[in-house]
Amino acid sequence: MYKMDLRSRKLKRTNDSASGSSPDKKRPVTSAQGEPPRPRRDLVVLDAGAQWWRSAVVYQVYPRSFKDTTANGIGDINVSSHSSVDRSISKAAEMASDDENEPLLPLHKQAHPLQSLSLDEVLQTENDPDWVRLRIIVMSGAVLSWLAMFCGAMAIVAASPGCFIEGPDDALFPKVVFCKIDLLQQPVSQPGIRSQLQYISKLGVNAIWLSPVFKSPMKDFGYDISDYRDIDPIFGNLKDMKALIDEMHFLGLRLILDLVPNHTSNMHEWFKMSVKKEEPFTDFYVWAKPKNVSEAGKEGYVPQPPNNWISVFGGSAWEYSSERGEFYLHQFAKDQPDLNFRNPRVVSAMKQVLKFWLNMGVDGFRIDAVPHLFEDLQLRDEPHSHKEDSKAGQYDFLDHIYTHGLPEVFDIMKEFRNTLDSYSEKTDKIPRLLIAEVYDTVENTVKYYGEGDQPIADFPFNFLLVSEMERNPRADHLKELIDRWMDAIPTGGCPNWVLGNHDKGRVASRIGLNYIDSMNMVVMLLPGVAFTYYGEEIGMEDVNLSWDQTVDPAGINAGQENYMKVSRDPARSPMQWSINKNAGFSESSSTWLPVNQNYLNGINVEDQEHRFSHLQIYRSLIKLRKTDAFLKGGLHTEVFNDGKTFVMSRVFGDSGILAVINMSNERASVDLSSLSDVPDELTVYLSNRQEFIGKSLNKSSIGQSPYQADVLLFKVDVE
Repeated sequence: MYKMDLRSRKLKRTNDSASGSSPDKKRPVTSAQGEPPRPRRDLVVLDAGAQWWRSAVVYQVYPRSFKDTTANGIGDINVSSHSSVDRSISKAAEMASDDENEPLLPLHKQAHPLQSLSLDEVLQTENDPDWVRLRIIVMSGAVLSWLAMFCGAMAIVAASPGCFIEGPDDALFPKVVFCKIDLLQQPVSQPGIRSQLQYISKLGVNAIWLSPVFKSPMKDFGYDISDYRDIDPIFGNLKDMKALIDEMHFLGLRLILDLVPNHTSNMHEWFKMSVKKEEPFTDFYVWAKPKNVSEAGKEGYVPQPPNNWISVFGGSAWEYSSERGEFYLHQFAKDQPDLNFRNPRVVSAMKQVLKFWLNMGVDGFRIDAVPHLFEDLQLRDEPHSHKEDSKAGQYDFLDHIYTHGLPEVFDIMKEFRNTLDSYSEKTDKIPRLLIAEVYDTVENTVKYYGEGDQPIADFPFNFLLVSEMERNPRADHLKELIDRWMDAIPTGGCPNWVLGNHDKGRVASRIGLNYIDSMNMVVMLLPGVAFTYYGEEIGMEDVNLSWDQTVDPAGINAGQENYMKVSRDPARSPMQWSINKNAGFSESSSTWLPVNQNYLNGINVEDQEHRFSHLQIYRSLIKLRKTDAFLKGGLHTEVFNDGKTFVMSRVFGDSGILAVINMSNERASVDLSSLSDVPDELTVYLSNRQEFIGKSLNKSSIGQSPYQADVLLFKVDVE
């Protein structure tokens, strides 16, 4: 048995977060006069306090797999018309270039489809006979339509068994008709993601992280963007996106947008013009001459890549453009050319993209593939990694010292940070969240927090529980991963915990079915931000796929023999809502990825709503995050029973939370007498064994079945 008390070192951080104070002096939360910040109109029920995310639960939605209402087998936001938000969208585009030294760079060759007529154009057509006639017809139709709807509504009211009449029957107080509507039994009018916002809100989460929905050829399913300021028709349009944001804010939810600045699609107008060397786009991307350019024109000449760099998806990171006569860099798929962030115009353009979405109401960004933003100017060959089992042509075959995590990456992230902070300062004083996606060593990853008065990201993702948590884990390994991150983050840094995402296998498949509830307990009770990948709250598993069903470019590039080792498709299967067709995800005859058939065996939302389930446990855990013990308590972890039992406590004042998890396949009894701040008598608040809930236990002898996970609440005597 061993223990490490982190309270003395880490309590100040969690206390800062709980009190709402921010250690960052450059990110004010009050006005210059010291008055409370002005609340945003579209955030009526949201707390405008400092760094709202420090105790948040963020729910990741992969839009292709969340909810389909167009019956094409692909999820969507919703496809409808919202003309009332046209003006705000136009304003967002107009304001995106404020305070820049140059005009907004073109994202379309033609006028934007939302552009409206000028006043002069309207006046010129005002008295045109055809327009006069059309106005009369339209107005007449509108009046007749209104009368028809009114009469229809009255008929429905009269016939509806859900309506009843109350009130005195006299002239002053005529009888009033009340209609009782059971919202849970009514069809939802909003399609797509919007139709499930009530479900997400009911979970108790604070924000949604939305994977890319930008216009895209979908070669990498949205991570190949052809227009940063438009929505792909598969998901809807800008009006739908604005309606989603507004409805989320009404429900008290924040939106974190997934942004991909490292590369665009090769269908982006910027790239098309760069190929043709049209200014100012000639150097918008990373271009290089062939290594053997001196042999050009000779018989049998074949252009050779400038160096040995390898794509993350395998194979050369260079693709030749015969039209331009040069290679372009793509650190991912060949359809995803890398932008050149050494070009100030590229930096300016990306900052304008940030401002556009901030003006649309987005509350923060998750920046994709951050370490890949810069490459070595000299284009030097990278050395071999000498990793076991790595093969030539695979990404791990090289040590990426010239293409990953260069110092300039931190500079560009600081510019993104300043853009968000400047926007907040000039508008509503509400901080915007900036998350860095970084796959690297812990030592390198935590550098993205920044230092002192030079913050960078609010936090980089902590992928330790994703990348290093093995199947059937031991308690001592879990503790080591938690301690490693908590020891590494800077003072004042916000911890975060990621169990799964769209790039890794699901918890149930990667770690094991027996750990679904216990791992949710750990993540939800650790201090800081907790991330949930859609479907983890109901215990969804990876879906089995044949080679013919594989669509992920990483899997396809690996070939038929190796696709399952690298394919990200299994964790991206459609959300399982009910036992209806395609698990309630879509009415289509087929879906973009197959639905896991275990939805017929209780792994669906509808079934778990009405019984003791993963879903019910998940919701109960989130409720605990509102207690003082969670918000202000220190973190104490211990391991018992030779690495089999994991214990974590969060204590503040006279209240505390204790998690006791048997991570082995054997019965275990644990004696917690060594925990001096834990009283003798404990009450089981939550357990993955329903019969234990509500029981009183003595801390000297807590017996557990294999894989049993319990959460106990207690009061502490304060001297």
